[in-house]
Order: sequence, then structure tokens, then C-alpha cells
Amino acid sequence: MFSIKNMYSIQNKQSDLEMLNYYKFIGHYKNIVSQELCNAIIEEDFNYSESTYSTHEGQSPDWKKNKRVKMDEIWIRKDHYYYEPLNHAVSDVAERYSEEIKRAKRNFVAQKTTDFRLNKYEKGGYMSLHCDNIHHSHGQQYGYPQATVLLFLNDNFEGGDFIVSELNLNIDKGDAIIFPSNFMFPHEVKKVTKGTRWSIVSWLM
Repeated sequence: MFSIKNMYSIQNKQSDLEMLNYYKFIGHYKNIVSQELCNAIIEEDFNYSESTYSTHEGQSPDWKKNKRVKMDEIWIRKDHYYYEPLNHAVSDVAERYSEEIKRAKRNFVAQKTTDFRLNKYEKGGYMSLHCDNIHHSHGQQYGYPQATVLLFLNDNFEGGDFIVSELNLNIDKGDAIIFPSNFMFPHEVKKVTKGTRWSIVSWLM
């Protein structure tokens, strides 16, 4: 019988490059969001709410002690004036990613994009290691996502590193990251130690 242990032994005989081939499915694109748009969103007087993502509130008496995220958030939906420029940015990322995936002899076609969640991490904020496999968000049924897209609005903070599949990416203001929304790509935001970190997340269906 072919076991995971046997598979692991075979993989260990391959080169590091071959073992890490799945990194090519992490797309990193520079200057996707203009500096002006980044600044405008950060300076907007949004009515943020504390995120309860993955706290399991109401399911466990210990949820307050085991919070997996510390950040504030707000959703930017179709009726907001920032929706269209953000949708344009995410569509640009999806098109570039699709072309790269074709070169890897795979196929990626996004049918639609979710609304945009603006994440605000103040000093001490973080998001624990997790995988994206949501089928709904805040009462909106979306289906299962194909890919996660992150837009980074600033870089003038300390800590707050974004790590996906143990890869610590050097991310600048205006950059975008895209990767498959599955168990192969766990990711996290390390604790912010100084300043405030802003980013936007959306999922491609």
C-alpha cells in the first residue's frame, strides 16, 4: 500500500526546488494599488468594528482567551465609492495570475469577486496561522473560494509580517499577493510592534 510516509520518503529524494514547486502558485505583484488610493483609504473615517473572525464566539467558553485574531475591520461593498477602484485592482491581479498559471499548465478562471474586507491592525494586532476555505462571510453566501487576494496599503509599521506557507514575503505599500485558498497555503500576520498596519482581503470564486 502506498502511504503518506512512503510519499514523504520519495519527496525527500527530490531537490529543494522540486519540493517547493508549489511556491510558484503564490503571486506577488508590485504597485497594484496607487499610492494615492492607499492613502485615501487609510485616511477615510470608517466605522471599524472589532473582528470576531475565527474566535468561535458562542461555541466555546474559552473563546475570549483563545482569540485567533486581533484587528478591526470594515467591509467595502458595491455601494461604496472605493469598491470600483478596488475591484479594478483585484481584477488586474486575477488576470496576471491566470496568465502565470497557464504557463504552469494549470487553469484558473475567476467567476466573481467577494466584497472587500479592510483590515486594521494596531499595535499588538495579529492574525494567527489559518487556511482560507470559507463558504460564506458575514451572512453572504459565496461558495468555496479559489484564491485569496491581499492588497497592502502601507509599510510604515514594524512587525506585522505576512507569512504564507512559511514564506516571509518582502511586501511594500501598494503590493498585492494572491494564492490558492486551501490547506496547502496556511498564512498568518505576525504581531504588529509599532504603528498601524492596513490591508484589504478579497476572495476569487
